[in-house]
Amino acid sequence: MLPALAGCIGDDDVSTTKIDDGGISAGAVDISGFAFDPDGLTISVGVAVTWTNSDSATHTATADDGEFDSGDMGNGDTFAYTFNTAGTYAYHCGIHSSMTAAITVEA
Repeated sequence: MLPALAGCIGDDDVSTTKIDDGGISAGAVDISGFAFDPDGLTISVGVAVTWTNSDSATHTATADDGEFDSGDMGNGDTFAYTFNTAGTYAYHCGIHSSMTAAITVEA
Protein backbone atom coordinates (compact mmCIF):
# COMPACT_ATOMS: atom_id res chain seq x y z
CA MET A 1 0.00 0.00 0.00
CA LEU A 2 1.42 3.40 -0.93
CA PRO A 3 1.32 6.36 1.49
CA ALA A 4 -1.44 8.91 1.04
CA LEU A 5 0.34 12.19 0.44
CA ALA A 6 -1.27 15.60 0.37
CA GLY A 7 1.02 18.52 -0.37
CA CYS A 8 0.26 22.14 0.26
CA ILE A 9 2.04 25.45 0.25
CA GLY A 10 2.07 27.35 3.51
CA ASP A 11 3.39 30.75 4.51
CA ASP A 12 6.76 31.73 3.05
CA ASP A 13 6.34 29.14 0.29
CA VAL A 14 7.42 26.31 2.60
CA SER A 15 5.89 23.10 1.34
CA THR A 16 4.57 20.59 3.85
CA THR A 17 3.62 17.00 3.19
CA LYS A 18 1.46 15.10 5.65
CA ILE A 19 1.77 11.34 5.85
CA ASP A 20 -1.45 9.52 6.72
CA ASP A 21 0.07 6.70 8.71
CA GLY A 22 -3.00 4.44 8.81
CA GLY A 23 -1.05 1.22 8.29
CA ILE A 24 1.90 3.08 6.77
CA SER A 25 5.33 2.57 8.24
CA ALA A 26 7.45 5.15 6.44
CA GLY A 27 7.77 8.68 5.13
CA ALA A 28 10.25 9.69 2.46
CA VAL A 29 12.50 12.68 1.80
CA ASP A 30 14.36 13.04 -1.50
CA ILE A 31 17.59 15.02 -1.58
CA SER A 32 18.00 16.65 -4.99
CA GLY A 33 18.97 20.02 -6.39
CA PHE A 34 20.76 20.79 -3.11
CA ALA A 35 17.41 20.68 -1.25
CA PHE A 36 15.30 18.34 0.90
CA ASP A 37 11.99 17.45 -0.77
CA PRO A 38 9.69 17.91 0.99
CA ASP A 39 11.29 20.47 3.29
CA GLY A 40 8.49 19.97 5.82
CA LEU A 41 7.02 16.58 6.72
CA THR A 42 4.37 15.76 9.33
CA ILE A 43 4.16 12.18 10.59
CA SER A 44 2.88 10.26 13.60
CA VAL A 45 4.99 8.84 16.44
CA GLY A 46 6.58 5.53 15.46
CA VAL A 47 6.87 6.33 11.76
CA ALA A 48 10.23 5.89 10.02
CA VAL A 49 11.49 8.49 7.55
CA THR A 50 13.92 7.50 4.80
CA TRP A 51 16.15 10.07 3.12
CA THR A 52 17.49 9.23 -0.36
CA ASN A 53 20.32 11.22 -1.93
CA SER A 54 19.49 11.75 -5.61
CA ASP A 55 22.19 14.41 -6.09
CA SER A 56 25.64 13.75 -7.47
CA ALA A 57 27.04 15.70 -4.48
CA THR A 58 27.49 14.17 -1.02
CA HIS A 59 24.96 15.31 1.62
CA THR A 60 23.91 14.56 5.19
CA ALA A 61 20.62 14.63 7.08
CA THR A 62 21.71 15.95 10.47
CA ALA A 63 19.33 16.94 13.27
CA ASP A 64 20.02 20.40 14.67
CA ASP A 65 19.79 18.94 18.20
CA GLY A 66 21.94 15.86 17.44
CA GLU A 67 18.99 13.42 17.59
CA PHE A 68 20.04 11.77 14.31
CA ASP A 69 22.82 12.01 11.75
CA SER A 70 23.03 10.10 8.50
CA GLY A 71 26.74 10.65 8.04
CA ASP A 72 27.93 11.32 4.49
CA MET A 73 25.51 10.02 1.85
CA GLY A 74 26.67 9.71 -1.75
CA ASN A 75 24.40 9.45 -4.78
CA GLY A 76 21.84 6.68 -4.28
CA ASP A 77 22.55 6.24 -0.56
CA THR A 78 19.68 6.11 1.91
CA PHE A 79 19.29 6.74 5.64
CA ALA A 80 16.27 5.85 7.80
CA TYR A 81 15.30 7.04 11.26
CA THR A 82 12.23 6.12 13.34
CA PHE A 83 10.69 9.00 15.30
CA ASN A 84 9.38 7.70 18.64
CA THR A 85 8.77 11.03 20.41
CA ALA A 86 6.41 13.83 19.41
CA GLY A 87 7.99 17.17 18.57
CA THR A 88 9.56 19.15 15.76
CA TYR A 89 12.95 18.03 14.51
CA ALA A 90 14.80 20.69 12.52
CA TYR A 91 17.62 19.29 10.43
CA HIS A 92 20.21 20.36 7.88
CA CYS A 93 22.94 19.12 5.59
CA GLY A 94 26.21 19.16 7.52
CA ILE A 95 28.08 19.91 4.30
CA HIS A 96 25.78 22.55 2.75
CA SER A 97 24.43 24.84 5.49
CA SER A 98 21.77 26.38 3.23
CA MET A 99 19.96 23.03 3.09
CA THR A 100 17.43 22.97 5.94
CA ALA A 101 14.12 21.23 6.66
CA ALA A 102 11.98 19.88 9.52
CA ILE A 103 10.03 16.81 10.54
CA THR A 104 6.98 17.34 12.78
CA VAL A 105 6.00 14.26 14.79
CA GLU A 106 2.48 14.18 16.21
CA ALA A 107 1.28 11.92 19.02
